[in-house]
Amino acid sequence: MKRCACSARTGLLQAMLAAGLLAAALPAMSQGAWPARPIRLIVPFPAGGALDTVGRVTAQALAERLDTSVVVENRGGASGAIGVNEAARAAPDGHTLVFASSDTLTILPLLRRNLPFDPVRDLAPVAKVADSYLMFAVHPSVPVNSIRELIELSKAKPGSLRYATPGNGTVHHMSFEYFNLLTGAQISQVPFNGGGPATAAVIGGHVEVLITGFNVFKSVLAGQLRGLAVAKPTRSTLMPAVPSMAESGVADYRASSWFGVFGPAGLPNDIALRVGRELVAIAATPEFQQKVTAVGGDAGGLPRDEFVRFLAAESRYWQKIIEATHIRLDD
Repeated sequence: MKRCACSARTGLLQAMLAAGLLAAALPAMSQGAWPARPIRLIVPFPAGGALDTVGRVTAQALAERLDTSVVVENRGGASGAIGVNEAARAAPDGHTLVFASSDTLTILPLLRRNLPFDPVRDLAPVAKVADSYLMFAVHPSVPVNSIRELIELSKAKPGSLRYATPGNGTVHHMSFEYFNLLTGAQISQVPFNGGGPATAAVIGGHVEVLITGFNVFKSVLAGQLRGLAVAKPTRSTLMPAVPSMAESGVADYRASSWFGVFGPAGLPNDIALRVGRELVAIAATPEFQQKVTAVGGDAGGLPRDEFVRFLAAESRYWQKIIEATHIRLDD
């Protein structure tokens, strides 16, 4: 991991997003009946994390609405880049989509120059479906019961605390580094290949601190993890005893991720619009909202054009964070 300024390519990405060129140049119509076979929905992280959970709920609902099979395939690795690249290289016929997040398609392109795909050139946004908030937790053996105590312990014993993430360049990684910057905490990252392995490492006592989605709430309630704070404006109904970050004394701190669907560049316009309409409709259903809430997220559908504008705003936000923390990933 190197620390330097963001590349000039960042500005180009933002400009293209803002101009809506991610959705441009799509073929107007598909050739033949669609879907003609089961649809692959690639989840670019291993099973067990919030992205995988919401992706599977989305796939099931989309299958019902399209009256076809939607098969989830986990393709983890390289902070999501492997799975996204597979989707980007697939035939743009509407039978391969990717359920991605801000980790891989907003943050990672700002951190790495050598990605195997270009999010502007190689992918077509379809729709956003949800947002996921993060929380801070520790193994029960760590002698802290609050965020303030965590900060104080890290300063008193530098190098004694480490935090587990789903990988370098994820929203978890960047959000925790921003937390370190804001609070002066001295906690170092241990990256894993997905949220499931990261959580298992902390529950097993191999790493002390975890930044994760709310899908671990059962482990918190069971005493396998001690929740310190949730990074959302209010407390979570899943863990009402865990305070918000603002209550914990860290104001104006955000740690959240969006979840959305993309296809390969060249995805026919009629298919992109059809899938987008269905996804936005799914996000508005009480059943979907309940299932997303159960893992600590908020359902929030955005059609393609609004999603493109949202992506531009997200890119600007994360660029500021990256510039403030001076983090860059280059292999």
